[in-house]
Amino acid sequence: MLDKTVIGIDLGGTKIQAGRIRQNEIEQEYYQPISAGKAKESVLNEVIEAIEKVFSKTVNSIGIGVPGLVDVERGIVYDVTNIPSWDEVFLKDRLESHFDCPVYINNDANCFALGEKYFGKARGYSNIVGVTLGTGVGAGIIIHDHLYTGKSCGAGEFG
Repeated sequence: MLDKTVIGIDLGGTKIQAGRIRQNEIEQEYYQPISAGKAKESVLNEVIEAIEKVFSKTVNSIGIGVPGLVDVERGIVYDVTNIPSWDEVFLKDRLESHFDCPVYINNDANCFALGEKYFGKARGYSNIVGVTLGTGVGAGIIIHDHLYTGKSCGAGEFG
């Protein structure tokens, strides 16, 4: 296994959870409630603050799960129902310039399904549906070992 250190962020409708992970072990965690009524820039600053709490010089990359529609290639968040101000947020560019490392963004339910497929109870399965229940409801869908996303990662979004 490669000796990599990564940061994982779970942005929810009411909270931000951050963790620094090295060799599949959580080294440090951080949790912060957020207010959905906050302005776009304010929530973005809270995400940056959460990452800073767990960041170290050894970090190779950052991954973020967002509860809404995402352009994975360009790293743009288009719609987060539970954070109304988060529409057309250029998250990847902003975070890569701030932290000087690669940033990967996907829908949170997709992240959950991929995590279970590669590290959890779904290892060895080719077809899975991982359902997330929180402030909203979503599902990550993997068919024949491929993540099914639909347009803007919205295939499994219920609201």
